Amino acid sequence: MVDEMRHRRVSIVLGLLMMLSFMLGATAGASFNSANTIVVLPTTKVINKVPLHINEDAIEGAKLGAFLVLKGIGMKTYTKSIDVPVEYHSILIMDNDQEYLLTNRDMPDLGIPLTKNLSNNGITLSVDFSKITYNSYSKNTKLGNGSIIITFNQSLVPLGPKRYNVLIYAKEDNSNMLYIYELMNSTRNSSTVGTTLSLGSITIYFHDINAENNNMLVDIYSGNDVYLAVMYVGKYYIIYSEGLTEPYTGYSQYPKDEVHRLLIPGTEEVLVIQPLEIFSGISGSKAVIYRYWYYRLKEQHKSGEIYSGQWVWHINSVEKTYSIYLHVNESSSKFPEVYLQPGDSIEIPIPGWNLRFTAVYKKDENGNIVELDGYRFVRSTYVTKSVSITAPAVTATNDVNSLIVNDTYILDNGLPKDKNVVIIGGWVSNKAWEVLEKVYGTDKVNELKDELMSKGYIVAKLKNPYNPNYYVVILAGKTYRETAKAVEEFMKSSS
Repeated sequence: MVDEMRHRRVSIVLGLLMMLSFMLGATAGASFNSANTIVVLPTTKVINKVPLHINEDAIEGAKLGAFLVLKGIGMKTYTKSIDVPVEYHSILIMDNDQEYLLTNRDMPDLGIPLTKNLSNNGITLSVDFSKITYNSYSKNTKLGNGSIIITFNQSLVPLGPKRYNVLIYAKEDNSNMLYIYELMNSTRNSSTVGTTLSLGSITIYFHDINAENNNMLVDIYSGNDVYLAVMYVGKYYIIYSEGLTEPYTGYSQYPKDEVHRLLIPGTEEVLVIQPLEIFSGISGSKAVIYRYWYYRLKEQHKSGEIYSGQWVWHINSVEKTYSIYLHVNESSSKFPEVYLQPGDSIEIPIPGWNLRFTAVYKKDENGNIVELDGYRFVRSTYVTKSVSITAPAVTATNDVNSLIVNDTYILDNGLPKDKNVVIIGGWVSNKAWEVLEKVYGTDKVNELKDELMSKGYIVAKLKNPYNPNYYVVILAGKTYRETAKAVEEFMKSSS
């Protein structure tokens, strides 16, 4: 009798665990799986006032069966962004000895502000085909001096559009020069007595502030020189890396011409400061509000200097434009002849453009070059694509001992804070009910007991009080048949 009941008990437990394997994870508000759930099995059942203990091998068998069925494999869609290399080609350009300007019309995916005129933020890329020669005998193309030219207007620098750049054109020793300044402009700044304003190598120490006379006494450190100067509210004062310009009188309006005169020879730093307001604080502190313009020389270039490789600067100080052109000088080893063999191309040297110029040849059925077909620009870049892959996904625990526990484990450790808990069996067989009474209170547990006795079984789902993201599920009946009915009902309601 006892052995038969033991075998029946093990079968029931395994059956219940198999049913749980299908319904775990379907519970509304919680995702049940073997990685985030523990199943609490009873270790004692009282029949006819005689306690029966489940053999250890039956417990282990139940663990193994639960492990096998709960180790489910599902399908999951993974989405990943990847950079895909792409090439954009211009239209085929014929050689008619013309001057050609590349624009977005001939290459819609250009991604560069190329135009046919040097409008604001405009750039022109021209090819002079009269300086390009195709040799039908050697089957190659020769690029002559100035055959490719990139021209920028005065608001751009070769590394791309930059805010707050000031371009100054000058002529020194019959050479055209370009100075590129970075401009830092603060429209409202404040300092108190005893503090400093430092910009590059120029430092202003606010020595004293006189609110009555609307002026301030400052020490100016410029290079190795130190000056003591008085500055009045409303006046403009110029400080530069070689010294001061009339520091005591100041200018009644922004000294545009004087600043330009200083920038033309490439002065390293030029600062214009204007005190706006002087005031005294409640505690007696004195402060001044001012604005400033600070020019710092970033780059300087000269016509004829090498930009990169065989690309050379050409600066037009009259039209205020500058160019980078392909330079070829057969008598100089620095600038040798440039040829485009089949499959070759020449890179346009501007960083980030990823643009090259190549010749396109016609070939016969054997792959031999027959004649020149034309020319083309090619841009290489990357496009971000989202790729979705559906693949098997496993959510399971590798430690079966952490999945199936007996009621004494709950008695010793209490309800876990990071797991769902499924309690199988009523208060007679499963000692975990003692923990439920401590956690949820006697009234709540008595309510569950009354429901079980009146209905024959219960399906109860309570929020874990230690973590609302997890649940405590109670599946219990008067007999093992009614407990199985509780599991079945729970499955249907969760499907």
